[in-house]
Amino acid sequence: MLRLRALDPDDYIVFEDGQMIGRIRLARERSPALWLWTVVVSVPGAPFGDAENIEQAKSKFETAWEAFKQRHGAEALTKAFEEMTHANAPGRSGR
Repeated sequence: MLRLRALDPDDYIVFEDGQMIGRIRLARERSPALWLWTVVVSVPGAPFGDAENIEQAKSKFETAWEAFKQRHGAEALTKAFEEMTHANAPGRSGR
């Protein structure tokens, strides 16, 4: 069962079995305002990290990205990119 925790009256974190899985919020910056929802669960092994400077960050990012691509394969990444493109398409909200 899903449970919502309010950050404010128009912004909620979504949980299932105690695990954060998404967010629902009213996007007042849109005209007209509309409710946006996002599932925030990513594929296992999604790389992230930290670095002491930008050069180190770029190097670590590239190494992690190459390993991520090897682990998940071209087909899975192509599908993910297509879904991202669709989700971010202009006019997708049907207005």
